[in-house]
Amino acid sequence: MNVHDEVERQLFEYAVANDTCDWPRLAALFAHGSFFFATSPGADGVLDWAARTIKEETPTQHVMSTLTVQVDPERPEIVRGRNYMTLFAQDPELRTHLISACWFENTWELVDGELLWREHVVKPLFRGATELIHKTPHTQFSAAAHE
Repeated sequence: MNVHDEVERQLFEYAVANDTCDWPRLAALFAHGSFFFATSPGADGVLDWAARTIKEETPTQHVMSTLTVQVDPERPEIVRGRNYMTLFAQDPELRTHLISACWFENTWELVDGELLWREHVVKPLFRGATELIHKTPHTQFSAAAHE
């Protein structure tokens, strides 16, 4: 397995799952780990977050860029990835808005030949029109807020 390619594939799956509101697809990525916005680990935490938080009628595009992948030299089963994520959404008048620009810091673990997403951390850079995608007003961006 090429670790860089697998991390890139999982980030693509993350983006597509979010943009298509395919919450089981997103949840599967975090079945063995923690999704930053969920209040509990694993797939159920992702599904709960999506049901409580996201307006499914708003078209979005999650853009992943500037990916770095590093295997821990002390523990080769641990893989860390960092990348930018920029989120756009379209309002009912078909205008495109920047929703979020952030930095992901992720950790995976290689278990029996499979790369499992263990931790997903989002570091905000700035926020835009979150009301386009969130069911309730969003006042802060932190792990404690759990969107």
